[in-house]
Formats: sequence, C-alpha cells, structure tokens
Amino acid sequence: MVAFPVDSVFSGSELAARKAGQSLTLNVSHDGIRLQRYNLEPGGWQHEPLDLLRVAVQDSGTPRLERVIEGKRERQLRPIGKISVSPAYTSQRWTWDCDIAVTLLFVRRALVEEIASEIGVPRQRLCFKTPLVAEDNLIRHTVAELVAECAEGSNLSRLLIGAAGRHIATHLVARYAGSGRESKQLALPDWKLKRVLDFIEENIVHDVGLEEVSAIVGMTPHYLCRAFRKSVGVPPYRYLLARRIERSKKLLAATEKSVVEIALDVGFSSHAHFGSTFRRATGCTPSEYRNRSRL
Repeated sequence: MVAFPVDSVFSGSELAARKAGQSLTLNVSHDGIRLQRYNLEPGGWQHEPLDLLRVAVQDSGTPRLERVIEGKRERQLRPIGKISVSPAYTSQRWTWDCDIAVTLLFVRRALVEEIASEIGVPRQRLCFKTPLVAEDNLIRHTVAELVAECAEGSNLSRLLIGAAGRHIATHLVARYAGSGRESKQLALPDWKLKRVLDFIEENIVHDVGLEEVSAIVGMTPHYLCRAFRKSVGVPPYRYLLARRIERSKKLLAATEKSVVEIALDVGFSSHAHFGSTFRRATGCTPSEYRNRSRL
C-alpha cells in the first residue's frame, strides 16, 4: 500500500493506493479544500470513510472505471473532461484499466453544510447524487484554472483557492443535492465595497485569504465572494490580479527596475507567473510593454 500525503488541514484522512506506479504531481489545500493531480498506471486505490466530498476530473485516458461504495458496485467509461462525484463518510474502492491523469478536488463536508445553511438549504436535504460519469463544465473549468495557476509555477493564492472552493461547493449543493436555484444575491453596499477595494489595494503584494477580506465587512466568505462578483463583475482574485497588472504597468513605464523586481514588488511569486499573467492581460510581455511605453 502506498499512502497518499496528507497535510494538517486534512489530518486524519486515510487515503491509500493499492499499486505502485502512481505519481502525485500536485498537492495543495486551504480552508477545507484540497486539490491533487495524479498520473496513474492501471490499478486502483481504496480509502476508509472521509469527511470529504470528492470530485474527480478526467484529464487524460478513457478508463473503464469500477467504483465500489459501501458494497455497491458500478462500472462505466469516463472520457476525458468528464467528472465523478463521490460522497463523504463512505468506504470506497476504485479500479481502472489504462494509464490516466486525473485531478481530484476534495471539499470538506462541513464547508458544504455551512454554505447550504447560508443559502437556505436544510441539512436533511443534503443527500447528494454521486454520478460516476457526468458532464459538468463549471467544475471542469474551475478546476482547470486552479491547475493552470499551479503549472505556471505560482504558489496557489489563498484568495483563489478559497473563492474557487466555495464556488464549487455551492454548485455541488445546487446541482447534486437537488436544492434548486440559489436565492438572489444583492451587490455590496457602496461603503462595504469601498472598504474591500481599499483593503485589497493596501495588501496587493500579500497572499490574502477570502476569510480576511470578508472579515473586514462582517460577511461570510461565501456571501462576500458572490456579492463582490455581483458588484465588480469578476471574483476577488481576478480583481486582485488586475490591480497587480495595473501597478506593474506603471512601474515598467516609469522606473528602471528589472522585470523580476517588479514581479515581486506587485505580489507575484515568480517571474514566470508574472510574465504569463501579464501577457494574458495585455497581449504582450512585460519587456515589450516597457519598450512600447517609452517610444
């Protein structure tokens, strides 16, 4: 048995593999969310009951999966891009018959229950559908964004993983617990929005978390994330990135600091992450932008 690594956020989680040839390539967690990515040879794993809902996104390969949950056996092909949802508090055994890459997102059941309570879904209605194979573009694209941030060499922002985790947890409640649509979300009052924007501006170089931002206006992280998006049009993390890019433009145009120095000055964890993010936002590299701004 090859044990899966577990950090302090998920202490007590007993994940284990039944075969060698399994490579863990990504392992991050924060605030009740864990993201892992594996390259796997044909084989399987099993685990004892966890207090985590698990979502799997098929990244490569089209395995014939067998899943056994509390003695109930299911078999199905899972093509690239499809997902599986597995319940918390159950013994599970999985096998697959080809080389695959898969991304796993674990969400603490307590976080799901907290969000369900906030949007008015009674706990007794949280009996989740757990499809072995499903089409779910929201989960697939959100998980892909998290993986892409890590692939660029950045330390995954606590603000990003907190917001993305709550976004997915809300979606799990709405789609897989049969809760229907969420209640209408109002925008932030002007004074709360100003306080949040000022806080982000003052902490632009720091890895702030959604809990810290929400605390300054007395809101839960879940509601702050939704109300911020309603008010600004983008999630808090995307707004933070945009502000970092704007600040970097001023430094590129008006100072002789190196691109590496500017990347660190505006809060990016690496030159590579800064360069790729800047190019996506502006269509050019930081050096190209500097040259153009001085013509």
